[in-house]
Amino acid sequence: MAQVDQELLKSVIRSIDKKIAWEPLTSKDDKVRINLRVAQGETIVEIPSSEVEDAHEGGAARNRLRERLKRGKKRILDAGPPYMPWVLPKIEPVGAPGPRGGWGGGRR
Repeated sequence: MAQVDQELLKSVIRSIDKKIAWEPLTSKDDKVRINLRVAQGETIVEIPSSEVEDAHEGGAARNRLRERLKRGKKRILDAGPPYMPWVLPKIEPVGAPGPRGGWGGGRR
């Protein structure tokens, strides 16, 4: 990835959140892969390189790039805790049924 592209991505990511750590990853196809990390976790965002080149002009293309990166951050923050099937819910015993009172169900 070119230095100009990295500077653009840095400025866009900093405009979203200053605490996001990011790292460009190598990609074999025509996409830019970015690893985004925040305190809650991390994710990989894939962006077509044509979209990054269009974002240099500014305007709507830059906003589209920003929205893609924001969705990546939101995906990290919205992820719930991992499913753990070995932790079962605690089931408390109810107890034995006893005599029931009411309007007509009492003892004589």
